[in-house]
Amino acid sequence: MKKAASIVSLVLLWVFGTGCESQGTRAQIHVRVFEVPAQVLRLHTSSQSPRKLSDSAYCVSVVTPENLDALLQYNGTAQRLLAERTRVIEDWPAIADTWVYASSYAGRGADCLYTGGGVGSLGVRERGGNLQVRLDYMVNHRGPQGQRLIDSEIFYDHDYPEGQVLLFHAPLDAEDGSSERHVIAFEIERARPAPTYAPPEVLAYR
Repeated sequence: MKKAASIVSLVLLWVFGTGCESQGTRAQIHVRVFEVPAQVLRLHTSSQSPRKLSDSAYCVSVVTPENLDALLQYNGTAQRLLAERTRVIEDWPAIADTWVYASSYAGRGADCLYTGGGVGSLGVRERGGNLQVRLDYMVNHRGPQGQRLIDSEIFYDHDYPEGQVLLFHAPLDAEDGSSERHVIAFEIERARPAPTYAPPEVLAYR
């Protein structure tokens, strides 16, 4: 009997532990995808060496929001965002996420269409007082004539540097030897808890 009770206790501990592990933290994720010249990227990521992701074409850097703004303002880049989206999640370890684009650069002809996107998942939670993020995407980027420039995975599972921006960047595999970099910026902030629904008070009269 004691052995059976011990087994039941262990199972309950595992269930409750798993439930706690899967709970996320409410956070707002702002994603921006764009291209920028390599020399401009180096200028605004010079405070630290980029870290190469395993089995990926991408490196990751941590930059300030001011660095990101400078990259977006370079030569009208903000007007040429390939993709931009903001969403609020409170999921861990993952919720499905996708962004796609078929956007032309401002000032160029209709034949200069770039297509691509990312398909995968993301999750956010608080652990030990720190915000932790889990990103897992397959990313592809195609040139104006449909040529494959990037086809790679991004996997990142670490503490998030709050107040900073995660910048994933990869060189374009372009035939013309372009020095452009494909950049995906994740800016994450804790969000206010979702309001709880309170039913209206019902007054009883005698």
